[in-house]
Amino acid sequence: MGIMLNSLRGIRFGPRFIVPVLMVCAIIFGARPAIALDAPLTPEQLVEQFHVSLLGVMKDAKRLGYRGRLPTLTPEVARAFHLPVMTRIVAGQHWKKLTKPQKQALVIAFSRMTTATYAHRFNGYGGEKFRMVEALAVRKKSVMIKTELVKSDGSAVKLDYLVKRYRNGWRVVDIYLDGSFSELATRRSEYSSVLSRKGLDALITQIDKKVAQYEADAR
Repeated sequence: MGIMLNSLRGIRFGPRFIVPVLMVCAIIFGARPAIALDAPLTPEQLVEQFHVSLLGVMKDAKRLGYRGRLPTLTPEVARAFHLPVMTRIVAGQHWKKLTKPQKQALVIAFSRMTTATYAHRFNGYGGEKFRMVEALAVRKKSVMIKTELVKSDGSAVKLDYLVKRYRNGWRVVDIYLDGSFSELATRRSEYSSVLSRKGLDALITQIDKKVAQYEADAR
């Protein structure tokens, strides 16, 4: 059956399993060979590496199940995405008003939601493949990596990754569906609304319910 390609526009990036510990341990002690310090990943390599991980999970999705896909993807998402920066962006103007513990709680929730979304959506394999299209410099220290997720019938979904350079290397900070729909812009509108009307606890509760629904759907 493969990934739910028709529902890609419905992906909602966001993350409370023991994600911080899992991500740190997976990155430090993960099975993948460590990248040499003198050979950091380029933006293209970062995205390609993430796609390889996704395809591996897709091909083994039925055996792994949702609960198996989740821990498999957790370190991969943490390696590819700058989740704290993405969390700050989706929180918008509310970020500065949050205390340090509140910011940490929101980063954990957003990270958990992001990984759970991938584990939920990439639930099978039907001959799909990722295709690298081009890399475009869009601003200082930022590159847009244009890719496509190609189905077995030849049709494709455009997936563009905005990748930014930080001191510890390149990281994805946004994804554009069909080349124009920013996932973070969508999430920022949704999350900022909840933060304005109901506060942080309500937003985290909302995220928790969505993650719980993903797990329930997989049963």
